[in-house]
Amino acid sequence: MSDLFSHPTPEPPREGPVGDVRADVTVPADRTHAWAGFSDHIHLWWPASLLSVWGSGSFFDLESNALVETSPEDEETVWAEVTGSTPDASLELIWRHRPGTAPSTSVTITFSEVGGFGDPRTAVAVRHGGWEPVAGAGELRRRYEEFWPEALSHYARFMGGAL
Repeated sequence: MSDLFSHPTPEPPREGPVGDVRADVTVPADRTHAWAGFSDHIHLWWPASLLSVWGSGSFFDLESNALVETSPEDEETVWAEVTGSTPDASLELIWRHRPGTAPSTSVTITFSEVGGFGDPRTAVAVRHGGWEPVAGAGELRRRYEEFWPEALSHYARFMGGAL
């Protein structure tokens, strides 16, 4: 009865699922070329100055079903393992946060043709999910909210797109 004439005390927010980080870009290429630019030539566009263990001198490559970063001294770290791949359509990864001990998350990249004959274009979408409940996602998730759009802008420029 104590809150009969006053406002009830609000309940603390419940920890629940955290939404995916999403980023999208459209590149001026058909799906086959968009896929090749992303997967075969990732070392040419990956913004190592923004996300890497060893900085801008690092080399990124999708090799042996993993996204591997190699330092200038040939040290390696695995950023992600490929758990599913449909060439020209999708890439699914278990993402390991480097450096650090944060729990793994999942990244899905999809490639969808949106252009017509004579105007090949492909929409590339990144969905980064599997985040811990609100209290655990915090700063790391915000880092990827900034990283993925910037990474895709590097990829789009590499593919000849204008932003």
